[in-house]
Amino acid sequence: MAEDYDSRLLESARVRKHRLDDSFLFGRNPQERTYATVTTRLMQSLLLAALIAAICVGFSFVQHLLNEQSARQSAQATTVTVSEGTP
Repeated sequence: MAEDYDSRLLESARVRKHRLDDSFLFGRNPQERTYATVTTRLMQSLLLAALIAAICVGFSFVQHLLNEQSARQSAQATTVTVSEGTP
């Protein structure tokens, strides 16, 4: 009977130590922490994706404006050259 009590006591201490270790590593409730961590990472990923998309759209818009301005300047230079070239 004494051995049974000792083994139960040792098992109880082992389980308690394991729970304390898990509590220290993962917080009070590991499932709740996982849910909060996953939600936070999802929001951060969505924010990062939106930021990258906005940068791409902005870069494309500026590039389009610069190409249009360059085309207008070259068209003006061509019309000025043609106009001056004809007597």
